[in-house]
Amino acid sequence: MKLKGLLLVLFVCALNAKAQDYFPKSDVFDGKYYSLNKMGNPGQEVKEVFLAAGSPGTTKMMTLSLTEGGMPAYFVFDEAISKKVKKAVFRNRMSMVFMYDKNSLVMVREKKERNQAEGETLVDFFSKDKAKVATMTKEKAMEYATQYAGEF
Repeated sequence: MKLKGLLLVLFVCALNAKAQDYFPKSDVFDGKYYSLNKMGNPGQEVKEVFLAAGSPGTTKMMTLSLTEGGMPAYFVFDEAISKKVKKAVFRNRMSMVFMYDKNSLVMVREKKERNQAEGETLVDFFSKDKAKVATMTKEKAMEYATQYAGEF
């Protein structure tokens, strides 16, 4: 009887390992991040942003604010794609954000003028580690994001 119980526990543990949730834990994720590019309106650009992950209701999401407590941009967690690429992926109608490592992300977005079909692709890199941002380039960040392009 003990063997059956042990086998059941091992089976459940194996299922949990396969069904890993790539959604970041807020106690580790939330906080100030340094940005590769300046963000914000002309004259009010910043190179530090505030990111937070949470689940208000049943929707898992990430927010990005230019100031602590400021009006955030919202990104919804894409669970299906996250499981496929084995890292957290967030999106909104203009941007996709990929976890780079435990405290860094890459964001890709399209900047286009009103009523235009296509625009310019912009990339940014965010990290809690200022030295990591200093060694990152737009080209490396874009290369990282495009390796997942076939997954969407």
